[in-house]
Amino acid sequence: MTTKFSAFSAGSAPASGDNVVGLQGGANVKWTIAQLQALFGATFAANVGDGVNVSYVITHNLGTRDVDVTVYRNATPFDEVIVDVQHTSTNTITLGFTTAPTTNQFRVKVST
Repeated sequence: MTTKFSAFSAGSAPASGDNVVGLQGGANVKWTIAQLQALFGATFAANVGDGVNVSYVITHNLGTRDVDVTVYRNATPFDEVIVDVQHTSTNTITLGFTTAPTTNQFRVKVST
């Protein structure tokens, strides 16, 4: 089976409205990036902590408040921690800690 994908210029990420074209069962098919993200899920991850702040706005750009949020330590034992999570907008969440995390102490994963 041969699959063809639309070409994106080097260094640019596909936008949610961009199309991916391929073959399925011998027929041409076309999906938008947003459709593929809804089908397969999308994920954003980042390190959190600066030693000063107790609140962090995380911009995930997943386009929905219906996201799952996991926060875990960025060092041994890499366990999940409980933090306050606000689904601030369709593209951001806000994490709240009781004490300021050290620099990059935690990792947050946001997924659909």
